[in-house]
Amino acid sequence: MRFWKLLYFDEGEFAADDNQDGEWNRGAYLVTALAHCGECHTPRNIAGGLDRDLWMAGTEDGPEGDAAPNITPAPATGIGWSVDQLTFFLKKGTKPDWEEADGVMGEAIADSYEFLTEEDIRAIARYINTLPAIENHIGG
Repeated sequence: MRFWKLLYFDEGEFAADDNQDGEWNRGAYLVTALAHCGECHTPRNIAGGLDRDLWMAGTEDGPEGDAAPNITPAPATGIGWSVDQLTFFLKKGTKPDWEEADGVMGEAIADSYEFLTEEDIRAIARYINTLPAIENHIGG
């Protein structure tokens, strides 16, 4: 475990990005330090570490064996939602096509995201919408 931690564990406090505003940094903190979105939405390498080159680009082998979608703003394979649409989804669990969130994401919304403040959810959505676009096709 020590070797794995040396390779994949980043110890320390969250460091704000001085080039971004408070809302963006709030979203970055919530996504990376508290919600751990990358744990489900980023593929893992052979050693079980997150593949940082595909950060938030989705994975076929997500939690409980389900695929986790690419949530980067990549035009062809990413989530493609506006900040308002993503904010609504995280609060209500309803996608822009009116389909309901299910599985682990449905549970995450029902058990935690829906209880966040509007400001927190909007900060999360804004941060996610500024991620680098990574084309990574997930699913059929």
